[in-house]
This record gives sequence, C-alpha cells and structure tokens, in this order.
Amino acid sequence: MNKLKLIKLAVCIMTFLLIFGMLAALGIVYGRISNKPVRADISLSQPAGSYIADYRIADANIYILIKGGKTPDRLAVVDSSSARPLFIKIN
Repeated sequence: MNKLKLIKLAVCIMTFLLIFGMLAALGIVYGRISNKPVRADISLSQPAGSYIADYRIADANIYILIKGGKTPDRLAVVDSSSARPLFIKIN
C-alpha cells in the first residue's frame, strides 16, 4: 500500500512539473513574439555642441531639427522602421 501512495505522489509531482513547464515555455514564446525590439540609440554624426531643438513624426519618418555645433540649423530625416538616418539637410 505504501508503494502505491508513493507512486501516486510521484505522478502528481510530475504532472505539476509538466504543466508548470509547459506554461513557462508558452509564456517565454509569447513574450518573444509580442515584444519587438526597440532601438533607443541612433547616431546622427553631428559635431559637438549640437542639440535636438524639435522633432516631428510623419508617415514612417522622424524629422529632427538640429541646432548648435557651430554649424547652421539642419534637418535630419530618420526612417523609423530601420532607425537609419536617410539624409541631413542644411538650411
């Protein structure tokens, strides 16, 4: 009788571990699918002393007004999907 109780306990523990492991695996897969990586750093290669005065988001582009750095004001256009500067226009 004791062996039967031991087997029942082992089956209950393994069932719990199996269900817990499957839920954890599903949670990890869901987290990887739902979270798109966000790129937080974009290099515009501007001279020292430059700063972002204003920005606008339109269509799939980010328009950034850059001032300072002992150069005229300039406009940088960044593609928001690839996070790459498309061009920098000097006024």
